[in-house]
Amino acid sequence: MNTTYKYPLVEVTWDDAESDDGWDEPPAKLEPAIVTTVGFLVKETDAHILIASTYDGYHTNARIQIPKSIIVKQKIIATTKKKRRKARRLNKPPDEGIF
Repeated sequence: MNTTYKYPLVEVTWDDAESDDGWDEPPAKLEPAIVTTVGFLVKETDAHILIASTYDGYHTNARIQIPKSIIVKQKIIATTKKKRRKARRLNKPPDEGIF
């Protein structure tokens, strides 16, 4: 993929919280609520990532903050221009070391 973005484009699979309502018997078995989010990784800390679905070059919109402790899998779909330049300089794949 030759497209470059201001932020890395990522796919994150994570175990979401789930709720229901109403009077009912508890389920016999609890299953994980595994979901996938695709978007731009706009911020990352030791504990969380922040993904935005949209950006206009300056602002982001439709953001979701996901705790790293519930992430099952993460994949880089496209890297930033800066990351690609550095990777070329170091002769490494451009997505190495983003997460």
